[in-house]
Amino acid sequence: MHRSLRSPRRAIAVTIVAAAVTAVSACTAGTPPPPPGDSPQVTSFAPPFVGSPTVPPPVLGGSAPGSLVSVRPLEGNVQLEDVDARVERVVYRSTSGIDGSRTEVSGVVAIPPGTPPKGGWPVIAFGHGTTGVLDKCAPSLYDTLVGNSSMMASMIQSGFAVTLPDFQGLGVKGYLNPFLDGATYGNNMIDSVRAARALDPTAVSTNWVAFGHSLGGLAAWGAADRDASYGGGMSLKGTMAMAPPADMSGLADAAQAGTLTGDQRVALIFALQSLSWTNPTLDLNRYRSPSLAQKWPLLLDCTANLDVVLKTRESVTNADLKPDTQADTDRLRALLEQWALPKNPLDAPMLLMFGTKDELVDWQWTQAAADKACRIGGAIEIDKRMGEGHGDLQSDRGLPWLKDRIAGQAANNTCPPRT
Repeated sequence: MHRSLRSPRRAIAVTIVAAAVTAVSACTAGTPPPPPGDSPQVTSFAPPFVGSPTVPPPVLGGSAPGSLVSVRPLEGNVQLEDVDARVERVVYRSTSGIDGSRTEVSGVVAIPPGTPPKGGWPVIAFGHGTTGVLDKCAPSLYDTLVGNSSMMASMIQSGFAVTLPDFQGLGVKGYLNPFLDGATYGNNMIDSVRAARALDPTAVSTNWVAFGHSLGGLAAWGAADRDASYGGGMSLKGTMAMAPPADMSGLADAAQAGTLTGDQRVALIFALQSLSWTNPTLDLNRYRSPSLAQKWPLLLDCTANLDVVLKTRESVTNADLKPDTQADTDRLRALLEQWALPKNPLDAPMLLMFGTKDELVDWQWTQAAADKACRIGGAIEIDKRMGEGHGDLQSDRGLPWLKDRIAGQAANNTCPPRT
């Protein structure tokens, strides 16, 4: 089994252009989320394979972040079955980063076989790439986990328990996905580790690391950004964020100037939809052409014929996404800045990797976010890869770097000294 975090682009993350593998959501703009409090339930909790140790029942119920709402085995994933992992689909409590309201988030917890080390298996919270913004676009709804399972298997074989949160609005009906909101995604990552602990506190450690590529890189960085104020009771040892869309407010000016790339156009479509959900006065028609409005449902779709969806996305032009006025551009920029990272000092080291040929996240946007994070405070190794792009960003350093953080080894810090 290949044990590095290097893998083909479809295995690391589903990029924004090719991300359409699940189903159409029933969510509509302006639908308020239901109050939390679903009846906790567990459909089955048998040992996952013959000869495996008996496991205690999970702790269900409660309202605290990370509390389990439901648990059921995830069956049929070949890669995780091959490494004898115990795999559960969970729904757990979390918190909106926008208004602090309680939410419910689904995801997957995978635990290695055998006797855990003293204190339990350390955890990798694994942020997945973009799959869509609709509730049926959740990786955990599919036994393939939308191409993420081979990465998870490598992590399992390296001695980690793994969580794969779907993120708010994906996988649990009634909640809306705040695409590009680092705070919400960060909370969801942190609470996925709490959920793993609730699932089996004897097998899962409080020591954890965060990892993600693309949208998952934003989630990983968001977890690091939120850890000091939200991560109480656990011990974050390090974060690896690859090609994260940390601050995409530049999309607003690129849309006004007509310089969006194809990848950025799709990202902006997703962002506009999410922003319209959380800002009812935002008129989407001030940011899209009439012909684009007619195609909008298909552009958001993640279950229709993939070729049709991709061709429709490829047909979008910059003229279709030009804000009506400068005031509209300014409002879009301000809304995206509210969701951007960084916001807070880091309390654990971070490895930030990005390429200079990234067609989705302009490397200068990432560099500016990194410079701001250094000024705010924290130990960050900034690894700018010359000539590499978004999907082909190499990640050979991944697991070794994360294992070193768990082992307590010092991390490199390339931030300039603070004065």
